Amino acid sequence: MLRNVLLKTLRDLRWPTFWTGLGLGVLGFYFMWIINTFENTFDWKGLMDQFPPAMKALVGGQLIDFSSPTGFLNMELFPLILPLVLAGFATALASGATAGEEARGTLDVLLAEPVDRARVLVEKTIAIIAGTVAVGVALFAGIWLGAIAVGSRPDLALVAAGVLSAILLALAFGGIALAIACATGNRAMAIGLTGALLVVTYFVNALAPLVDMLDRVRWVSPFYYYIGNDPLRNGLDIGHAAVLGCVAVAAFVAALLLFERRDLTA
Repeated sequence: MLRNVLLKTLRDLRWPTFWTGLGLGVLGFYFMWIINTFENTFDWKGLMDQFPPAMKALVGGQLIDFSSPTGFLNMELFPLILPLVLAGFATALASGATAGEEARGTLDVLLAEPVDRARVLVEKTIAIIAGTVAVGVALFAGIWLGAIAVGSRPDLALVAAGVLSAILLALAFGGIALAIACATGNRAMAIGLTGALLVVTYFVNALAPLVDMLDRVRWVSPFYYYIGNDPLRNGLDIGHAAVLGCVAVAAFVAALLLFERRDLTA
């Protein structure tokens, strides 16, 4: 089993992936289930119109739309909850890929086998991507099943575009966490720094329409490329998706170089 890092990593990640996927799937089902209740019970449009601009920006801003099930998901699930959960999941997996093994003292055992560092990191990265994609698919399945259960009709193609964009965002942050973990061997530092970057860049993007200085640097935020084009209204923006993909790839390349060069015996 040690000779096949990919299968071993997939095995190790099966339960975190299962429970996170189940949780997001249930969450997607739940949001579809409550749509009719929200529409029939509250005047949400009137309520949101009373919110100050800063509060509206933080909860979705221009994404607020109660005219359709897709619009409801676009306001309640996709601006904040989904990217934070999915990016947090990818960050947790990526930070433990090497730094977690170092802390447990198992990395030396693994590298003592006839596998080089590059192969170890590549196969662990593939497992992380597979886990992140599986969790995103579970969310989509939950939304789909919820729509069937309540007879709602969200635009599933647009929902899929939003989920794919969230997966790419998560992989970008996961790649950053992996690079930090490979550079330092410190999982807590990788999680902390990546988490701080996630929060800061979220607020940069969310408050950019209200603050001129932030609007000028909004392009540096991964959240801008995640939701700036509003994929649940307009579909996936290939250019924005490519930027997130390039960030993830660049972070992985940096992780590979850092992992190859670092003295693991120190």
